[in-house]
Amino acid sequence: MNLSERQKGLLRLVKDYREQECRRILTAARKEAAEIRMQSFRKQRALLHSRVLEERSRARTRIQAARAERATQERWKSERMNLALLQSAWPLVRERLLARWQLADVRKRWALTAMRRAWDLLPPGRWTVRHAPDWREQERQAVLAELQGLPEHTPEFQSDTGIEAGLIIACGGGVLDASLLGLLQDRPGLEARLLALIAAKAGK
Repeated sequence: MNLSERQKGLLRLVKDYREQECRRILTAARKEAAEIRMQSFRKQRALLHSRVLEERSRARTRIQAARAERATQERWKSERMNLALLQSAWPLVRERLLARWQLADVRKRWALTAMRRAWDLLPPGRWTVRHAPDWREQERQAVLAELQGLPEHTPEFQSDTGIEAGLIIACGGGVLDASLLGLLQDRPGLEARLLALIAAKAGK
């Protein structure tokens, strides 16, 4: 083997080594690049996930705030509507009660209910019953006839022009006010019952 052939052989060895090293370096570089891309992808995905969670949290907060504001506005609107309704309805309640007292059968039930409650609530003794002037003697006696065991309380009836409708029963310092004004004294309670009735009717 001459010098020229040895040189060519060495050159081939160098070339083969260089190509192998290049392939090794390229393979390692590609692997490293792929790992870097994967790490970057995971990092970006984690960052994106974190941002999505933050945005969802902010969105939920905004939605809850909007719902709370809407509920508050609806409650205020409902309260204003209820107030307007009660203001217009209250005079009608008074008128209806007064109109019902004008009916003889209603006057009888009204008086019977009041006297039975007085029987349960007032101390023993004779009653003084102040009543609206239009409650006639015949009607009063019809009510007394339906009350059994009343002799202990046999009332002294007194017509009172200050009473538009109903009656007021007094005995031993106790008073049961079943007059029109007495029934209307618990305005908050009556208004609450009125609103409940309206709501129940609207829900049907």
